[in-house]
Amino acid sequence: MKTIIIEDEEQAISALLSDLSRYCPDIEVIGTAGSVAKSIALIQEKNPELVFLDIQLTDGLGFEILEALKNNQNFKVIFTTAYSQYAINAIKFSALDYLLKPIDAEELMQAVNKAKRSNKNDIQLQLENFIKNQTTQTQHKQIALQTTEGIFIHDIQSILKCTSDGNYTNIHFIDGKKSLISKPLKEFEDLLCTIGFERIHHSHIINLNHLKSYIFKDGGYVILSDKSTLPVSKRKKSRLLEILSNINQ
Repeated sequence: MKTIIIEDEEQAISALLSDLSRYCPDIEVIGTAGSVAKSIALIQEKNPELVFLDIQLTDGLGFEILEALKNNQNFKVIFTTAYSQYAINAIKFSALDYLLKPIDAEELMQAVNKAKRSNKNDIQLQLENFIKNQTTQTQHKQIALQTTEGIFIHDIQSILKCTSDGNYTNIHFIDGKKSLISKPLKEFEDLLCTIGFERIHHSHIINLNHLKSYIFKDGGYVILSDKSTLPVSKRKKSRLLEILSNINQ
């Protein structure tokens, strides 16, 4: 698999080259670059199958490279980043793969194997979603959800609620449809609860834009725009009441 590494730290390049040689011998690194401009030129020249892409480069951001090559994205991407919740959330919104520095060997092998198996059309869709979200206001962002059938892009505001199903999560949409995603509810809490969603119970996350009322009786429950009701846990009650109080101010 012909591969390019986009990284502006020589030590990080050396470490990744060493790990790829040791753990992923069928990966052929055909070039490295450390700036946005050089990366674009190198990718256009070499036409790689896989790119390890650092989010933060000296002269710009990794997504600027994707933006410049959006009409010629014939490669798969594995992001690499020092810990940044913002960057990680942006990647997760598009269901793309990322590796935290320093890179763990087991996670590297998993990411490479996933890249080998992944469908080019799905990757194209995910990268397009990622690029679009970088310049889109929060309320208009889209999320890529991977199911057993494939990867599907949805408007964030089309999500009504998320409900836990063991290690899986049911995503319920305002049109009545739902998707079962093989990720626990906690992952969606981390992803959505900074952009207008709230976890009201250990089993439920709601879109606050679809919250119609909070009823005090029977321990407290909410009514959503589809007239469905969900319980509010005692632990989450004060937080929800605080949010509702702020709405009225």
